[in-house]
Amino acid sequence: MSGTRFSFPACIIAGKGRIDRHDLLILRKYAFTNGIRGYDDALLLLALNDMCPAHCEEWPAYFVEQMTAFIVDTAAPKGRLDAAKSAWLIRALALDGRVEHPLQLETLLHAIERADSCPDILLAFALDQLRHRLMDPLETSYGIPAPRHAGITADDMAYIWRLLRCRIDSGRLFISALEASSLAMIDDVVRHRDNHPGWQEVMDNVAGQERHGENLRSHPWLLTGNSAVTWDERVA
Repeated sequence: MSGTRFSFPACIIAGKGRIDRHDLLILRKYAFTNGIRGYDDALLLLALNDMCPAHCEEWPAYFVEQMTAFIVDTAAPKGRLDAAKSAWLIRALALDGRVEHPLQLETLLHAIERADSCPDILLAFALDQLRHRLMDPLETSYGIPAPRHAGITADDMAYIWRLLRCRIDSGRLFISALEASSLAMIDDVVRHRDNHPGWQEVMDNVAGQERHGENLRSHPWLLTGNSAVTWDERVA
């Protein structure tokens, strides 16, 4: 964000390194009169958040809601997150694949929850933030710092289900191969740690989907008389 150009009044606020209630009122009135209307506005808001670690208690809700409303409801295509929006979010919020600021992570989660649809690459990226925290909790800001060798906690399960609830249909969990891969990589990190019981339920579900997929690939595709043409034979 170092290349962001700050106009008045953002330049004054950024120079102070903090945002108080009066600053927030000024930003609402002069900088973001109609909210965040474009990607330049969004980058300016992100830069202000980076440069002002001290802020009033109203700032977190304002930041998350404004960023989410823009990326989900204002930017085209409205109401959903597509590949282009997902790529922008990953570039804007992450450094070397890690989302290091709690408010930026909350923005990512809130956008996924609010959107009508979300690409699996963005959901897998959000799941991967948990893996980063579990691998090196002292160097990431996934949310709540964890002891270096801690397993999946109740807070982690709440995080996971905030992401996976959009993949539940009729009481069953349906995830893509990419999302399953992200979960498997998390499991590689915590397999021998003390994990919340709900984690094993998630991984059992993933394993069940994989077995179901294998059964579908080996099941007869078309029966004609006494002969069976399998899927593998059709694509051979």
